[in-house]
Amino acid sequence: MRVLVDTSVWADFLNAHVSPQATALAALLRGEDDVCTCGIVVAEVFQGLRRDAGRDYLASLFREMTFLEAPGIDLHFRAAEIYRTLRRRGQTIRSTIDCLIAVTAERHECAVLARDRDLTAIMRSGLVAVAPWPVARR
Repeated sequence: MRVLVDTSVWADFLNAHVSPQATALAALLRGEDDVCTCGIVVAEVFQGLRRDAGRDYLASLFREMTFLEAPGIDLHFRAAEIYRTLRRRGQTIRSTIDCLIAVTAERHECAVLARDRDLTAIMRSGLVAVAPWPVARR
């Protein structure tokens, strides 16, 4: 199965912050599922790196992942519509990026591994056909 991993999980994992999502990512990296990334996640992860040590190695790992992109303009229109629909429902998403990640995952038929309340709200809204990757709760 394909799993698009959100920046929130990479931040936990790379900073050795223990969370159910970071544990799930460690298992994914050891397993047979297809760990995926996209341009937005790559940019966010690498802009957040605090030091250069290990950067090139991490970049080589990201280059080995399945790289997903939103093909064409229509997915961006869809992301905007999800944002607007949720806002009309009284739920303002703090970042358009989460909408783009959700529609990219939907387009590529991926589950999403995230520790982000907005991305979770988008997945629970019924507006996208995206399932959260299961994590073990403590």
